[in-house]
Amino acid sequence: MEIERLIKLLKDNKELNVGVRLGILLGLYYTRSAWFKELLEATRLNKAELYQHLKVLSKSGYIEMKYIPTVEGKRLKVFITKKGDEVVKEVLELLK
Repeated sequence: MEIERLIKLLKDNKELNVGVRLGILLGLYYTRSAWFKELLEATRLNKAELYQHLKVLSKSGYIEMKYIPTVEGKRLKVFITKKGDEVVKEVLELLK
């Protein structure tokens, strides 16, 4: 049954058990990347909370974070990785 596979997937990937993290990953799947400020606005979390969620996703290999120089100074940009792509595809397939 698909629901059992989805639950197992989320249990096996504990980093995705938090709805916010799964939501961030789903959003990045469609946008490919986002600025930290965009994620702040989308999630409505405070900076520290968002950064903690991003660190967990980054440490697990689902996203990559890079500081990119802009005219306003260095800004944090978040990119989905191949591993992140694969897990989102699996989640979406199970939700069909």
